Amino acid sequence: MENFKMAVISNSSSSLPLIGLLAQKKMLVGVLIPDITHQESIQFAKQLAEASITLQQYEGSDVDAPMTALSAWQCQLGIVFCCSKKIPLEVANLPTYGCVNLHAASLPEYRGALPLYWQIRHGVTEFQLTAHRLNQDFDTGNIVAQVPVAIGSYDTIQRVFDSLYQQIPLLVDKLIDQIECYGQLQENPQQGEAKHIAPLITAQDLEIDWHHISATELCDQVRAGNPVYGGALLRMGQSQVQLLQATPSSHLNYGAPPGTIIHISLQEGLIVALKDESVRLDIVANNDGILGGYRFAQICHLSAGMKFT
Repeated sequence: MENFKMAVISNSSSSLPLIGLLAQKKMLVGVLIPDITHQESIQFAKQLAEASITLQQYEGSDVDAPMTALSAWQCQLGIVFCCSKKIPLEVANLPTYGCVNLHAASLPEYRGALPLYWQIRHGVTEFQLTAHRLNQDFDTGNIVAQVPVAIGSYDTIQRVFDSLYQQIPLLVDKLIDQIECYGQLQENPQQGEAKHIAPLITAQDLEIDWHHISATELCDQVRAGNPVYGGALLRMGQSQVQLLQATPSSHLNYGAPPGTIIHISLQEGLIVALKDESVRLDIVANNDGILGGYRFAQICHLSAGMKFT
């Protein structure tokens, strides 16, 4: 569609691949940044200005500034992506075809701020990158278009983001095709009840529940938090380190209490007992640096029988 005019609404530089795509297609008319106080938003605005991209930065509660900008840009469709601020409906409804939000989950599953973290942690292997209408409540609007994104067994959040970015052109094409074919976006209500949500992470979420977690679940928890949230927290007494990588182990746990170190060797690394199995702690980070499990055990004078809490 020639001369189609789209705006991006975001307060994070994570939206730059989408902005770059629309600019390359000569569809981008501007970027709205609904935040003037946080450093990430300020830096994001600076990046856009240096790239000579038209932008309007404003306080999130301000309605006049974004509506004036969208009107001046003659925006036909707005795309909200990587935006932590709620967009007022009067702003969302102003473009000719309204606004859609891009959510990294198969809605209604994993509504919330951190869908990628929780899907990786729960071992999800594929989700639908979903374009949906903005509604009064976050992530509840009608679904407009979806494209699949795979999650590999070793993927971290950044790796999944890279896969997600590769699917954005296809999703944008689907939106444009709908408008070309039907003169409007095709909407379908979200189906079913959500079994999972995706809230912000608390410090407790990063703790390891040694007594109830399986080796696979622990490995998924660690990679979900690596590197953005420091993996998972590894505690022994008053000491705390970041566990950045772990691998299921075939080593017998000998009935040791969960969290107990059962083996340390150069060949097999640092092995810890779980309820019915064991896990190898591959990479940790502390004040000494980023260390392999065996080297970490040697530096900290760990031995079999000692217990993580």
